[in-house]
Amino acid sequence: MHTVLEKMTLIDGLGQCLPDAVLVFENNQIAAAGPKEQVNIPEDAVRHDLSGKFVMPGLIDAHIHLDMHGMADTCHESLVEDKLRTLRAAREMANTLRSGITTVRNAGSANYIDIAVKRAVEEGLIPGPRILASGKIICMLSAGSEYFKGLYREADGVDENRRAAREQIKEGADLLKVMATGAIMNPGGIPGAAQLDVDEIRAVVNEGQKAGKHTAAHAHGAQGIKNAVRAGVRTIEHGTLADAEALKMMAVSGVYLISTLSSNYWMCNNDSEEICQQIPRFMSDKANDVARIRLENLHHAIAAGVSVIMGTDAGTPYNFHGKNAMELIQYVKNELMNPMEAIIAATSRAAKALGLEDRVGSLTPGKLADCIVVNQNPIEDIETLGSLDQISLVFKDGKPVSGKVDTSQWSPESPLGPG
Repeated sequence: MHTVLEKMTLIDGLGQCLPDAVLVFENNQIAAAGPKEQVNIPEDAVRHDLSGKFVMPGLIDAHIHLDMHGMADTCHESLVEDKLRTLRAAREMANTLRSGITTVRNAGSANYIDIAVKRAVEEGLIPGPRILASGKIICMLSAGSEYFKGLYREADGVDENRRAAREQIKEGADLLKVMATGAIMNPGGIPGAAQLDVDEIRAVVNEGQKAGKHTAAHAHGAQGIKNAVRAGVRTIEHGTLADAEALKMMAVSGVYLISTLSSNYWMCNNDSEEICQQIPRFMSDKANDVARIRLENLHHAIAAGVSVIMGTDAGTPYNFHGKNAMELIQYVKNELMNPMEAIIAATSRAAKALGLEDRVGSLTPGKLADCIVVNQNPIEDIETLGSLDQISLVFKDGKPVSGKVDTSQWSPESPLGPG
């Protein structure tokens, strides 16, 4: 079966913007793409006239927490029973897909909820994006980990970390995640303090590599970032307090930086005083301190040649699933990138960072047929991607996605919301 999108402007995810273009799907793959005079349209094709619209690859969010729902106090997430939490997460992933995010990398879930939801998506039981799941986060014995019941797998020493990595792989994880530093949202956590040592992280990295899986490192502080890079991780999550040496090490080693500006943005830019007061003081204090520094360091990282890709930390306070495109809007508004560069950071570059460049990230023949259709040109106005009214269609694996994003979840009164 062939599907043809035609008469639109094609933004291919690699930096090209082609007017009056044609995109041909054969089942779940892209068969052809380019100017109309260069593409043959099969006679049996179902054709979509997209005159005046813009087609681009489905967006990739490289850092979410699918079983967190934006509650003001993340501790309250753990008060929800796991089976109900899994059902909630399934609903959240449907919203994520419908908002134009066709691939996500989950950066830690309680009790392997992410792996269960991923399998449900793959079996066609529920709609959702393509999911890379990490299972539990591997960390050292540390203050605050109990705040997130079931999220962490505590491990001390090389042997324990090796075993912890093997446990995640046995459960079906697609990648491994370690805590190289403390965290903002853990009471007692010190974001700048190094945690797992180089040898401990390397043990995790090695186990992942045996199974063809990469390792991501939560790392705010400079020393923890350096430890993680030396140990061979593929991505640094947050990178808030990176110094010049850490950034140089990342650039030279080809380690990607996942930005997660949205986690601070939604905590620090909420209009409701009542809502803001619901966020625990230890969390909001650290978030406000970190927001400015993280933005400044992203500028430094890009200047140093570090590859930055989109990751939102969706699921953290008021950082609701379905609002993921705010990350790209911040790139442009804060002059980190121009709109085309921001789109590349959430498409082809993100796919390469996650090891998916042969499957997704650009609208080129042989890739999976994931794309979004928007009513206005995101190159002229990046905020188009953050407006649900402007998302005309979403295709995943060559099939149009039905349904609308349920924005009722974004209300404090919603059972999925922060109240």
